[in-house]
Amino acid sequence: MTLIEKKLQLWEQQGFITGDQYETILSFEQGEKQNNNWWLYSLLILGSAIIGLGIISLIAANWVQIPDSLKLGADFSLLILLATAIFWYQSHYKKVVADILITAFIILCLASIGLIAQVYHINGRWYHAIMLWSVISLPIVLFARHLMVHFLWVSLFINAAVWSSVDLAGGNLRNAMRELPAVLLLAPLLSASLYLLARRVALLHKTSSSFFFWFQISALIALIAIDIMRSGGETQTFDWHWYLPAWLTAALLIGLIALRRAYKPLNKALLTAAILLLVLYYAPSILFTGQTRYTFSALDAVARASLWSADDIRAPALTILILFLYAIHAGNSGYHRTFNLITFLIGLRFVILYFQAMGGLAATGVGLILSGLMIIGIAWFWYSSRDRFQNWSKELSL
Repeated sequence: MTLIEKKLQLWEQQGFITGDQYETILSFEQGEKQNNNWWLYSLLILGSAIIGLGIISLIAANWVQIPDSLKLGADFSLLILLATAIFWYQSHYKKVVADILITAFIILCLASIGLIAQVYHINGRWYHAIMLWSVISLPIVLFARHLMVHFLWVSLFINAAVWSSVDLAGGNLRNAMRELPAVLLLAPLLSASLYLLARRVALLHKTSSSFFFWFQISALIALIAIDIMRSGGETQTFDWHWYLPAWLTAALLIGLIALRRAYKPLNKALLTAAILLLVLYYAPSILFTGQTRYTFSALDAVARASLWSADDIRAPALTILILFLYAIHAGNSGYHRTFNLITFLIGLRFVILYFQAMGGLAATGVGLILSGLMIIGIAWFWYSSRDRFQNWSKELSL
């Protein structure tokens, strides 16, 4: 007997529900259980992907001996076979098998692009190939029901779109590490824009959760990366062409936020402010000079500065401010897990800032005691006040 059956029996015995209600609820829960085997579908899709990679590796082992015409003929024949099988299973409402075949088909499409490039000796960047794959595979991805297929497509598409945009704006990437800050800034802005667009277009609605996931991940990476660069006084090679896609995307994102009816005026103001601060964070020589440090770990070649003018103090302050703005938005919108994560990161950044500013004191016995007490105090304050903070943010309105 399952847990839900035991609970339903107890509720029936206590008179909370009737016998008919017991049967209705049990039937509904059993149906939900059958439709919620996401882990099974994910493993089946993963298994099909591994089988496809195994077939590719076997072919690669004898690649030189296979004629080009045979390679292309076998590749396109397999694509036609998979497309036919997908159509048949879709028409017979066997969605699980169809999703597995769709995964195999889109992976084979990517392999086909590589095959054609190899046969005809076409040179190009990896993100250009994935961008082409994203365009040609999107129509069939939209037929998939399982989110794993959409997540795979969105993950590759975001990477390809970001790198392709910076490459196009910068006139071909010469050194990826120099342009990396522009890539890190563009990734969350583009993911958020595509999330809002997907929410507005019914055909793309299934991809919205994947775009939102990558927005949150890439936004945290972007914020942590620029915090480390600004706090460390790292100089940055800056070419405004690299950042042009990010600036245009930020303007598009602000416009989409302003047009979104589900957001209160307060949420729109909070998100707009966070976006503008993040864009300014990445622009050198506006808020940061890279030449002033306060902490005890400052290099001799870098000028020591006061508490309020030092880059390595202002950087975490700006990070905390951006996190605080988004935490209010999350609490006001009812995103409990996101709110808890952001408030935890705020507390963690306060602890790191303490060790940055008081590194010399923390090396002593008294300093370690004070540091431990501070960590305990922050943890207690975060745990005891997060509910009040979230309730306060929910009550805010404009």
